[in-house]
Amino acid sequence: MNKIYKMKILFFTTDVEDYLSDSLLHGFRQFLGENLIDFPKKYCMYKNHPCSQKLYGNGFTLYRTLDDISIDRSRVFEKVKKQDFDLIIFSDIYRQYGYLYQLFPYLRKENTILCDGEDTPAIFPYRSFFYKKHYYWNIQKLHKKFLYYKREWTRDTVKSRWFNLPPSISCGQLLTPKNIRPISFSIPEEKIVTHLPSKKKLFPNHIVDLEISKKIKSHSKYVFDNESGYYADLQSSKFGITMKRGGWDCMRHYEIAANGTVICFKDLEKKPTTCAPHGLNETNSITYKHYDDLMDKIDRISEEQYRVLQKNTMQWITQNTTLVKAQQLLHNFTNFQNTNQYPN
Repeated sequence: MNKIYKMKILFFTTDVEDYLSDSLLHGFRQFLGENLIDFPKKYCMYKNHPCSQKLYGNGFTLYRTLDDISIDRSRVFEKVKKQDFDLIIFSDIYRQYGYLYQLFPYLRKENTILCDGEDTPAIFPYRSFFYKKHYYWNIQKLHKKFLYYKREWTRDTVKSRWFNLPPSISCGQLLTPKNIRPISFSIPEEKIVTHLPSKKKLFPNHIVDLEISKKIKSHSKYVFDNESGYYADLQSSKFGITMKRGGWDCMRHYEIAANGTVICFKDLEKKPTTCAPHGLNETNSITYKHYDDLMDKIDRISEEQYRVLQKNTMQWITQNTTLVKAQQLLHNFTNFQNTNQYPN
């Protein structure tokens, strides 16, 4: 058996919903079982979590999806000090830096990963919040000690490290910290349709692009209070609309594709290649600038071309499941272990 399937991983969680952290937790649990220790226990990820509690995004897609198996979460800090874990993942570093600083004397670059799913391009601790609190000014820059997986990775990621002073054009690869790696959201495999649904309409009822929403008299806010209705609406639609919001990546991209619907992504060509989502292009989605541009492109797509787009969309989403992304992260990390290519 591949050694990654035998690894014992401590996975720090946060007390709020976070799509990057929670999708990784879902993926790791699929193949590690009880060897993936979520600490503290991420209650909203488990099927027995009370439905009465309001969750982000109405709790669709990721939440209440895991079986509540027996996990030993006792004496976690003591086990870290004794080097009992093969890998320690800080899955949401902006909310977990207290754990990081407390345990730093016992962490090794060979077994520690930092993940950052924030919409801000700033890596920890270069967000403006930390500039405004004088007691953070001398905070030790521990992020440089470990591999750092960043979702919203843009040129501003580099600018933020220099108090946003350098011009964007100078903030390329040469100034990028060598320990940063890309990462993205992902979706549970069981949420992907097993056969292509029949399409009855052009767009779903929920459209986040206000211009298009007004043009076709749709809804720009949440209109579904249950996941099955939301998914059924996507499955009956040929195209799903998405765009950059707080950040470039959002669960909506993956939900659209998982329901056999072609993604229409506003200004996709402006997204930096280092920034999630990864792998979306003209072969599996439509990029548009405004309503007229989108409708012109849709009108010129034949049924055969649509089927090709739809097929490629399904190929893209199967490469972006929680299981695939968790396995990729571990394979990537073990490659660094084998080559000793650690951050300085």
